[in-house]
Amino acid sequence: MSQGEQDSAEVKKSLLPSGHVLRELERKCETAGLEVGWSQHPFGSQELYLLIGFPCGRQRRWLTVFENSASRYLSLDLKNLTFLGDYDAVHFRERKLIEVSLLNGYGSTRLVDLPGVRRVEGPQMELPLFDEPVMEADASSSGNGWQIGIDDAWVIQLQGAREGDVKIEIGSASPQFNLFSEQRYRALPRGRRHLPGGHGRFASLRIEGADVSKHDDALGLLKTISDALFFELDLEYGAAPRLCLTVDAEKARRSSVSLRPPNATDIPRNPRNKYAEKPLSLYWYGRSARQAPLLEYLAYYQVLEFYFPSYSQKDALSRIRNELLDPRFRVDDDSSLMRIMSHSIGSGKGFGSERDQLRSTVAGCVTEAHLREFIAGNSDLSQHFSGVQKIKGVANVDLADRRNDLIVSVANRIYDIRCRIVHAKEDGGRAAVDLLLPFSKEANSLHPDIELVKFIAQKALIAGAVQL
Repeated sequence: MSQGEQDSAEVKKSLLPSGHVLRELERKCETAGLEVGWSQHPFGSQELYLLIGFPCGRQRRWLTVFENSASRYLSLDLKNLTFLGDYDAVHFRERKLIEVSLLNGYGSTRLVDLPGVRRVEGPQMELPLFDEPVMEADASSSGNGWQIGIDDAWVIQLQGAREGDVKIEIGSASPQFNLFSEQRYRALPRGRRHLPGGHGRFASLRIEGADVSKHDDALGLLKTISDALFFELDLEYGAAPRLCLTVDAEKARRSSVSLRPPNATDIPRNPRNKYAEKPLSLYWYGRSARQAPLLEYLAYYQVLEFYFPSYSQKDALSRIRNELLDPRFRVDDDSSLMRIMSHSIGSGKGFGSERDQLRSTVAGCVTEAHLREFIAGNSDLSQHFSGVQKIKGVANVDLADRRNDLIVSVANRIYDIRCRIVHAKEDGGRAAVDLLLPFSKEANSLHPDIELVKFIAQKALIAGAVQL
């Protein structure tokens, strides 16, 4: 929103009477120490709405409140409410309650079909809490979900394993959580623009008795319990739900660097080359793994790995030939023979360490000019590689640094990331490498590196092609 739009909204706000529900909510938020702002729809009615900034760790998450729903927030304890991490989750501190929206995830069993589902009598929109009369699901039925209508609330209360355990429920999102969840906008039944009463039928996980006050502790508790619970639900029932991310977090995880080929407007033409079948298959595997950045990265790395033997052999032969051509080489000199032997030591089918073989392959596929043009030609790439490191423990690539070999720097970075994906030592020894975990912020920042290794994989396929 532009500064002019903000100023216009502030002017319009002054026209609202002091008793207007949005003005009352603004005062309530200011009393609670929450940051507020005003905005308006750029089209149509130009309706004003209030923006409330709730704490979310060291950041803020902004909630949009319109006039028709503002009264619902006036009775809530807004001061003791915190959003959690990148998840569509709220920590109600005074109630010691954490609630987060769920997606069905990867399992074959729906949550609503789990044993113990209880359907709450009456539509969810009329429920103040889940304390209404409930109906137990028919035990003879193969699935409980058929009993749950679109306007029904349902709940499963998990059995406590030990005395004093937190109370865990899975079911329809509570009306209070629904006021803060982004999922209410994304779970609308087909054909409805909004849900009656503002309540949704999307599922949530509730953890009651969460005796924590700090954001990071609450987020850690949510992750610990949900990870363990979802794994055991998958083991026992084939249900594999997952925590729902915010819209912004989902966009970040799906984000990619936009690279437009230079001849994208040309009419396609018949292929001229024949490419090696095995590395091309790995390349297409990488292209199909857009939602799994670690797998995508490794697939392109394996394309390069396929060419390790040929490029490392060429380098080894070149180094051996140079040693033999050296006038100082002596057959009866052990040090001369040791240099020959060092060039002949291989890893797998190639020669040299895996890092050395990668360097040979990168150097054989691309030139420094190729790399400079590729990185410098895209602002996202150049900023990622020259800015603050978002992926720790990897070699930097700085185009302005003329002292270091760019090809070596790129190869080292590719190899360091590969090691962080596949290598880790649990005992934390000297050779330990921090594992690069899926769904982490580092994994979300991997897209420019994926584009880089994909670019080199494409060059490797081209370099190994023959005429069709």
